[in-house]
Amino acid sequence: MNEVITIDIGNTKAKYAVFHDDSIVESHVFDPLSDDLSHLLQQHPHINKGIISSVGGNINECLKQLQSIEMIVLSHETKLPFSLNYKDKSKIGADRLALVAAAFNEKPHQNSLVIDIGTCITYDILTADDRHLGGPISPGMKLRFKSMHEHTALLPLCEPTFDNLNIICDDTVECLQSGVQLGVLHEIKDFIELYSLKFNNLNVFISGGDNIFLQNKLKNCTFASSNFMFNGLRLILKYNDNQ
Repeated sequence: MNEVITIDIGNTKAKYAVFHDDSIVESHVFDPLSDDLSHLLQQHPHINKGIISSVGGNINECLKQLQSIEMIVLSHETKLPFSLNYKDKSKIGADRLALVAAAFNEKPHQNSLVIDIGTCITYDILTADDRHLGGPISPGMKLRFKSMHEHTALLPLCEPTFDNLNIICDDTVECLQSGVQLGVLHEIKDFIELYSLKFNNLNVFISGGDNIFLQNKLKNCTFASSNFMFNGLRLILKYNDNQ
């Protein structure tokens, strides 16, 4: 029984998923500076290879724990099922490559827009002829809240809310939540409209930890599961096995 591990190290947390064939048998948040991965290999002795995507560093710390298996560190030099249309390919984030691969896994050879709502909000296009086109990057919700708190004297630090928000507010917290969350919502709506004018029959995937705050507020979009990026990493790993 062969198993593989996929690892995503983001700006705020690190996560892994263990696949048996194309199904996830275990996934969890872990600490790259601990020995979590060493223990994981002991619990899953059939893991024989894996792939790691990192925008948060700590790659070498993970690789030391995984030196007994074959590992791919995802970068612009990794073999991908799509081409990169980017001026300096070395500057593109591994997370964006994994997300585009996830869209390819869901809707191969179709126009797709992937919007990832995390620490930052990223926009990536996968065209029907398998080209990856990079798009804008803007601050995520929590980064906007943090920035307003840290760069003003009196504004409190707020968190996103699931409450319905209005453009008429009667307290400071509601003002901040409405400004950030409605601002993000309308930003994303406008970008989807712009991309839809440029790319026919566009699939739209909304991923990232904060996408839950926008569910039921955007039409004709697929809200990706927490396994979306892991499925993209698994696809890249399989693609490299077949080369």
